Amino acid sequence: METPLLSEADVRLEVERLFRRDHRSKLLALFGRGQPGRIELDGLKWEIIPTACELELRSKLPAPGAPSASGRVYLIDWVEDALPLDISCRLAGGRIYHVARDARLAALFGARQVDQGLASTAIARLVLSGGVDGLRKITGLRLTTTDLWTRVLEARFGIPESSLDSGAAWLRWARSSDAGPAFARACEGDDLLRAVRHELLGWLEERLGSVGVLGFRAWELGLVDRALQALLLLAAVEQNGDAYLRGLVNGQIASIAPGLANEVRGAYASGSAQSLLETVLSVEDEADRRLLEGAQQHAMSGGASALATASDWLPAGHASREAAVAEALTKFIDAPSAEALEAVLAVFDHLSAHRLDHAIRRSEHIEARKMAARLSAWLLARRVRPQLPEHGSPWQPALELARRYTEEGGFLDWARQSLRGMRGAGGALMAAVRRLSVAVDAVARADDQRFATAYVSWVDAGKPSNEVLPIEHVTKRIVAQFLKGGEHRRLLLVLMDGMSYAAAVQVLQRLRDQRRWSPIAWRLSGWNGQLPIPPVLAAAPTLTEVSRAALFAGVADPRFGDQGTDKDEARWASNPHVRDLVGEEPLKVFFRREIHAGHELIEEVKQAIAGDQRVVAVVVNAIDEQLKGSLQVAVDYSKTPILPLEALLSAADGAERAVLLVADHGHVAGDAMRVVAGRIPARREGGARWRALAEGEQPQDGEVLLPRTSWKPRGAAGVAALWDTAQANRAPHYGEHGGLSLAEAVAPAFLIAPEWLDRVAGDDVELSCRVLPEPDWWTLKIARPAVTSVAPVEEPSTPAKAQLKLIAEEPAKMPTASSPPASTELALVGRLRASKLFTQQVAGVPKPDAERILTWLAVLVEAGGSLAAADFAWLCGVRPHQVGGVVARMGVLNADGFAIVEHDVAGRRIVLHKARLLSQFGVTE
Repeated sequence: METPLLSEADVRLEVERLFRRDHRSKLLALFGRGQPGRIELDGLKWEIIPTACELELRSKLPAPGAPSASGRVYLIDWVEDALPLDISCRLAGGRIYHVARDARLAALFGARQVDQGLASTAIARLVLSGGVDGLRKITGLRLTTTDLWTRVLEARFGIPESSLDSGAAWLRWARSSDAGPAFARACEGDDLLRAVRHELLGWLEERLGSVGVLGFRAWELGLVDRALQALLLLAAVEQNGDAYLRGLVNGQIASIAPGLANEVRGAYASGSAQSLLETVLSVEDEADRRLLEGAQQHAMSGGASALATASDWLPAGHASREAAVAEALTKFIDAPSAEALEAVLAVFDHLSAHRLDHAIRRSEHIEARKMAARLSAWLLARRVRPQLPEHGSPWQPALELARRYTEEGGFLDWARQSLRGMRGAGGALMAAVRRLSVAVDAVARADDQRFATAYVSWVDAGKPSNEVLPIEHVTKRIVAQFLKGGEHRRLLLVLMDGMSYAAAVQVLQRLRDQRRWSPIAWRLSGWNGQLPIPPVLAAAPTLTEVSRAALFAGVADPRFGDQGTDKDEARWASNPHVRDLVGEEPLKVFFRREIHAGHELIEEVKQAIAGDQRVVAVVVNAIDEQLKGSLQVAVDYSKTPILPLEALLSAADGAERAVLLVADHGHVAGDAMRVVAGRIPARREGGARWRALAEGEQPQDGEVLLPRTSWKPRGAAGVAALWDTAQANRAPHYGEHGGLSLAEAVAPAFLIAPEWLDRVAGDDVELSCRVLPEPDWWTLKIARPAVTSVAPVEEPSTPAKAQLKLIAEEPAKMPTASSPPASTELALVGRLRASKLFTQQVAGVPKPDAERILTWLAVLVEAGGSLAAADFAWLCGVRPHQVGGVVARMGVLNADGFAIVEHDVAGRRIVLHKARLLSQFGVTE
């Protein structure tokens, strides 16, 4: 019989149990071994005395009849049952006592009871033999099997209890420990350890299932990573579905993880392999990526390369998905269609879902890839969108293109700039991205060329139309009109020198993400565009000296270009539009050198913003100065703060001021430009995007001659400005301006405010915040012709009485063969058709005419409620001059003198008042 190792706790419990009733002797013999010690029980001290033989026991017994003030416990491991009679007669009970195993277990862990049968297990015997040190006490009164295993595994192998909570946690620990093979070898020569190992396997299987067994066996063999590699290949079979590959991988498991084939298959069969791998492996960890590469090598060398390319874990799978993106993108560029774009977006999503994507591709690359998807959607939208009319005034294209640019140009240029920064993809994807960039640039360059030519005509004609704002009208049409809305309105005008629409959109995106500032609902009177402020067109050439001066002065004067920016303060102080509004109130403009010291505004600026002045103007040069920097550093203002602007907005927030964020001109990115040498001779004035012309000299490729009323250097016959964003007269900086592309000539202007301003400013609803509209293609909405299908119309069997037609009946213009198919009927149109109120409203209208009205109405709903008249005509299949008649026929929807659909003749737009429509007919969207 194995001699038990008795602890002081064991001895104490046994003494307490045996001496619940009095014994004549305070000498006790216990079978066991241990260390000498002392305990105290009920005021009596007991001494623990180990003995090695009978002679030692006799020597340590007190003399017969000698008084003793303490008890003695003799530990005897040299005999099990009987002692010589002269000794046993002096002991309590006259015999050797055996301590019960369950009592010893309970004492060891500070418990009162143990689970039935636990004391007879091999793990209990191992504990009681003293083979495990550092066991923790339990918190309850009963020692359970789980308590015993968790504490033994922690003390014996350093396994924290949390590692036994799940299969994934167990595998993570098994990967971190290299003690498994040593434990396996120890079990070979130790019967008790062998029995413990057998029990442990059973307990792990009961607690963690087949994964517990796999983790333990792989740990013993030192093959945890190999086991995970085998699981990876089995999981990849699920995604491939090839029966041959399934059989091939099943056969390879024995060579990948020797001795673990059954355990691996068991863990896989449990159905949790995929989630297990997700929890155990981290693609951000280099060691785990090496594990994945090893699994891929197994697949490749074993003839299962198709499996590796289908895996959403292995590098080959990521490369395969990138190749699929390249193929789909190339097909789309060759033949744009809604179906081709759907395929592109699907493979982009599939690539993004690969587990290695964010680990092996930088965030900039992933962002650029997203921009590629958006630009693909933009290309299709441009293909579907109606073209600008060729007839009309020569300057009309400048107005239409500027409007479109304000609605989407900032997003477009942001995407183009990001796409040019893509790095790190495979050769096929990079080639496809370059083709996409070329295709987008070609369309954008055509817009820039047409805009520049029409802009010159617009200036020559005296800058007509209310569809755009010359920059000199900003103070008259925006600043003054806004402030006339009430004495409670105060404004901080922040002129961001050189801020392009792309930079403005990024700035607004950052402010929205911070939930701080947003565009407000205030809208320029008489303007019905998608944005509340019409496009602002800079003065040409688009230079600070020319365009900023016009903004501050409130008038355009070609002489400003020779006077520099030193007079901007005086121009602002005498601006007639602002001066008429504020009277004798001082008008102060603060410049870069005066506003910022470190991260703080100087005190004078703080006081001015906090004061009672209706309008305070500040010039921020952060972007303009960045433009002079290197091409090798790109700035995304949605992620990078502009410190002066942050400080100014904080001050305006405290002063309850709205902010007009406006630029004097935009800029184009320099990294897409090539230098056209020799255009600026020595001692001839000019910049990267403009140049002075000598007498008789004409603009060259990519240039346009500015109007004769524009500024030109003294002695020059004129100025040629570049519209082509791919050209520069000299080596470009990070950003350049002075030319006449849309990005340079359309200056962003946004009225923004804190989200709470309308509630503290007299409930002024025009100060309430709105979300900056994003183009549909930016949100990856697939553009389709807005030709809405309607219910079939049954023609009357007998001819109806002829009725006066406001518009001659013409077959609707159908999309070309390359256009995407028509969309299905909108839900709102279906609800209108089913509405009793609508049926009553159109009771006197022939059914075919009512259906046409629904079709035209659907066009407006699909477009968001507002369309340029030319676009509306194309989408409705009528001629532009018939738009007025179409709107008149839709007047049947009107009620109580309120128009549901309105034709803004001055703004050349068709506007749907959706709220009136819903209220009138009692329908919802």
